[in-house]
This record gives sequence, structure tokens and C-alpha cells, in this order.
Amino acid sequence: MILRTGIIALLFTLCLSGCSTTKPIVWKAQDITFTDFKAFEIRPVFNATGTSVKQDILSFLTASLKEQFELQNLQLSDATQTKSRVLVVQSDILVFTTHKQVTGKQVATASSSTYKIAQCSLLTRLINKSTNNVVARISTINEFGVKLQQYEKTHKMILKKSAETVAKEVAQIMQPFEPEPAGSVWQE
Repeated sequence: MILRTGIIALLFTLCLSGCSTTKPIVWKAQDITFTDFKAFEIRPVFNATGTSVKQDILSFLTASLKEQFELQNLQLSDATQTKSRVLVVQSDILVFTTHKQVTGKQVATASSSTYKIAQCSLLTRLINKSTNNVVARISTINEFGVKLQQYEKTHKMILKKSAETVAKEVAQIMQPFEPEPAGSVWQE
């Protein structure tokens, strides 16, 4: 019993001192060939939290999405792109919290440090600009736990991580489908 309690406390402490990302949930339309699209128009992130979120946070998240798309070699649209080859990236921030506090005594650690847990949940839609149809949805949840003294950096870190998660999922969606090579069927 003591060993199990110790292991649970250790795992909880590790989660609080680092980053936790749940696996993104991705839906994509089956009748779309994503390799036909050559550029992305990233729209400003919309606040869908139901609470007040500062405009600078939404602007920072939008800028982070643009930066992460470029890092994933996903071209951003410009005036020369035709509508039919552009996907609009529309993201809604569903949850953005940085207020949950846990004291070290509650997680059976030697210190009584206070932690802040930052969470950011996004729902991102890829929309065919020429038809206005949603062709993919990506739902992401990212979470950081840090000591109170490091809090100032936390909200930017969680926003950057959320943008990175979305960009990586979009890059994966954009990969061309490669069928199994002939002769690679499992045989016994």
C-alpha cells in the first residue's frame, strides 16, 4: 500500500513539473485529397471559453500558429494563391486556465511548494476556402504544471505548445497517402 501510494505521488509530481499532452482527436473528410491544397490562411483565434481572455493571448496564439506552420513547412497563403488551393485554419480556444493551485503537501512531497497548472484546449477546423466546407477538425489539449515562480513563462509556453501540436497534426494530414508496397502482406 505504501509503495503504491508512493508511486502515485511520484507520477503526479512528475506530471506537475512538466508537460502533459493528450493525443489529439482528428477527423478528416474521406472525399478530400489534401495534397491538392498548397497554402493555409490562418485566421485570428476566436475565444470560445465563455470567459474573458485577453486579446494579447489570442493574438499571441494566432502568431504562434503561423510560426509553427512555417516550421512544419506548411506554406502560408498570400495574394497570389487561388482560392481552390487554400485551406483556411480557424481555431477556437475552448479552455485556457492558469489558476489551479496544488500544494506539495497534498501530493506527499517534502516541500510545500505551490504549483500553477496551465491548460489550453483548442478546436481547429480546416476549411476549403473555395467551397467553405469543413474538411478536417483537430481537437487538442495541452497542460503544463510549474512552480509559482515560473508562472510568467507558463502561459506563453502552453500557447506555443498548443500551436505546435496543431501544426504537427496538420502536417500529418497533408502527407500523401502511400499504399502498402506489393508483396508486403502478412503471411504465415
